[in-house]
Amino acid sequence: MQLIEVSLTGVRSAVITLEAAGTPMRIVLLPMVHLGTPDFYRSVTARLAECDLIVAEGIYGRSIAAAALTLAYRLPARHGRLGLTVQKIDYARFGVPVIRPDLSARQFRAGWRSVPWLQRLAVGCLVPPFALAFGLLGTRRTFSKYLNADDLPDHLDVEVKQALPELTGLILDSRDALLVDCLVSIHDAHQAERVAVVYGAGHMPAVTREMFRRFGYRPRSAEWLTVFDF
Repeated sequence: MQLIEVSLTGVRSAVITLEAAGTPMRIVLLPMVHLGTPDFYRSVTARLAECDLIVAEGIYGRSIAAAALTLAYRLPARHGRLGLTVQKIDYARFGVPVIRPDLSARQFRAGWRSVPWLQRLAVGCLVPPFALAFGLLGTRRTFSKYLNADDLPDHLDVEVKQALPELTGLILDSRDALLVDCLVSIHDAHQAERVAVVYGAGHMPAVTREMFRRFGYRPRSAEWLTVFDF
């Protein structure tokens, strides 16, 4: 199942609704690209307005390491040359509960210390110049090169996990587990009928896999939102 599509004309994100027999709960997956056009984020906002509960990504608290990792897309957005903006959604405007089952800054710092020092050094030394160069010289096509995402891992995903198990464990696996546990709790408590999941596309495979395995949730409908054109 395709989550983010990169085509000849641009990048699209699939809004996917999961349903399971025996429960009125619907899980609306909104796979996010953290750098897109304002129109994309307005489209996401319109879908959120139709939901009863929002489960949103976001490490809470101040973390220098997390800020360094997100610099790769925050810095290019500041230049404005690409016509793209960083994801920023005002969840308070919807008047529905918002749950953030993510790591705290303290937990992230503890996990970061478990990452080998050479990998931490590489992040600190390589991300800032990459972000600056991309902001000054990069194109939308350049940014889209590795955005394509499916619910099954490709060879690059496997290679990255094998090469950087501690880093991917911190950024993906630990946070995937928190997200899935949250959705399981919502399902068990019959907490809402239409639950939006606003997370980076890389976290969605864990949701589709685990919610199908545990409760039989399957994709029932989908629509495409344009993240940006070329």
